[in-house]
Amino acid sequence: MTYERSLTELRAEIDSHLESVLKPADKDRLTAARETVDEYDDRKYGQLLMLSFESIATPASRDPGTVLPAATAVELLRGYCRLRSELLIQFDNGIAHSLTRDPMPALLSGDYLYTSAYSALSEINNAHLGACFETLTAVQESVIGALSTNYSSTPTAPDCRSFIDDTAGVLGEGAAVIGATLAGVDSTHRQHFATVGRGFGTGHQIQLTFGSGGGDVLSVFQGSEERELRQHAEKRLDEAEKSLCHLSSAYDTSFLRTFVEGTGSGSVHGVSD
Repeated sequence: MTYERSLTELRAEIDSHLESVLKPADKDRLTAARETVDEYDDRKYGQLLMLSFESIATPASRDPGTVLPAATAVELLRGYCRLRSELLIQFDNGIAHSLTRDPMPALLSGDYLYTSAYSALSEINNAHLGACFETLTAVQESVIGALSTNYSSTPTAPDCRSFIDDTAGVLGEGAAVIGATLAGVDSTHRQHFATVGRGFGTGHQIQLTFGSGGGDVLSVFQGSEERELRQHAEKRLDEAEKSLCHLSSAYDTSFLRTFVEGTGSGSVHGVSD
């Protein structure tokens, strides 16, 4: 199986599982839940989780029932965080804009995505499930804390870097760590997976922010210095590369490396020195 085909299959598997979870959200006041999850349908964070898992797990232990619900949970949490960020922008600005939603359905949809993420993760029968719940909770707390802090004022460029680290970066970190945890990663290598995930999440989000034409929720930061944010992405991706080198001595990280390097080869490097 080629790398490109494997990513296509992983994405299809995640989409299929998400469809079953989001089906009840097609009616009443929960439609914002599906709209938010479908807004970014690349499933990059779910793929990151699955590739991290497969870097460690033996072929015989690569049961989709072990990792697919976790990948779904991360994508649901991603949707929840995006919806919360839209609401915070809306309440902070006090004016209508392209992200404005009816607050009550949006709040209900956010609650649905949040609880569905935890329900999806609970489907897994794994000795390390408790640690995965702790990681998911830490991600959620970091993201919501960053949103609450940063949407109350116009951040400077350094604040923007911290904000992206504590939102998209933490989502990536959580995805990689949960995948590795489910596969039984030891404490020596856990932090390296965290660094890989954070580098991917930060780099990927900065690509989206400057490549979305203002449609991305982080377009609120587009007044910041683009060069500095791109350089920050490069820094995080360089850190991820170093951690991948450490991991390669113990695990087969070839697919994971190609996946993460695909972020660095995109628009992150779009500004010349």
